[in-house]
Amino acid sequence: MRLFSDKHGQAIDTYQRASSLLSHINYEIQNRTFDPTRYVKQDLEKFYVSTLLDKFLTFKIDSIAPSYKKDYRRFVQIAKDYFGGTDARELRKIDVINYREHLAKNFDFSEKTVKNILDNFKTFLNYLKSDLEILDVVPSFPVIGVPQPKITWLTQELQQKVFEVVPDDHKPIFAFLMLHGCRPSEARALKCKDIDLEHGVITISSTFSGRVFLERRKGRNSKDSTIPLHPELLPYITDRIKNNLPNAYVFVNSKTGKHYSENSLRRIWDDIREKVGLSQSIRLYDATRHSVASQLANKGIPLLNVAKLLGHSSTKMAEKYYIHTDVGRLKADIINLSLKDQTVTKPSPAEKVVL
Repeated sequence: MRLFSDKHGQAIDTYQRASSLLSHINYEIQNRTFDPTRYVKQDLEKFYVSTLLDKFLTFKIDSIAPSYKKDYRRFVQIAKDYFGGTDARELRKIDVINYREHLAKNFDFSEKTVKNILDNFKTFLNYLKSDLEILDVVPSFPVIGVPQPKITWLTQELQQKVFEVVPDDHKPIFAFLMLHGCRPSEARALKCKDIDLEHGVITISSTFSGRVFLERRKGRNSKDSTIPLHPELLPYITDRIKNNLPNAYVFVNSKTGKHYSENSLRRIWDDIREKVGLSQSIRLYDATRHSVASQLANKGIPLLNVAKLLGHSSTKMAEKYYIHTDVGRLKADIINLSLKDQTVTKPSPAEKVVL
């Protein structure tokens, strides 16, 4: 075998480099770690991080939600630009640390975005280990603490005021969102065949990702969710079911005659929010899904029931994101506490206790 460069593609153009490389190869031979592919450029290129990232993206992209594909491709490109012709087999923890520092220094990313980029790269390394069997061990990654986002929700009274200014032709979908807690993308995807009028239930099985209709709900291991139909929606739903085919969408934008798009629903919400005088930071998601869960929790509904309505298999997500205890309810709760002996109207001097 004839060598013209070292592991890193550096040409052997001096006696000193050749001698140093020979010593290193002898060391690897003695320790039984010598791998000729690490020195032959044609073989080495197959292990470039940039080459393997292209292969990884091709393997992964079809399983990524349409609304997230643009970011996913961007994250992969950032890694390609940084690591380039680095041999993936040589990656160590220090390389990951340096990559994080590179992101912090050269991009104006939030900690959450940096975490997403590193998570993307870690997924790539796990692919090299599990699918391509190129790596024996995936380097450890730094822990990035991402602040918990502030969750906003509306009280029932405020939600009612909001609903009053919803245009009549858009009231059905807003009523559905405010009474059932579904994601807006799931409400947009709801079809007549998903409604069981006989038993008064709805099956949430589909969603939209951007403009793309998906047959399954959001979530890695998501399953169909069956929830009760609120009586206030029954007249509208019944009319839609009886006068439309099973594959017709339940909620149709009167201006287009088609299902609501993500942008059209957002524009309608922006107008409603402005009329009521709500902060621009309050999203439709906050005024519907977050508010439904929080209102029910504050009325004493068991968390398991709230989680099931949201389509979660356990209370973990509900506890983490949606449950925001009302101060008014806490005031009522602490009345149950007392430092007074309720059986004695006025203690005698001898009975007094100094705290």
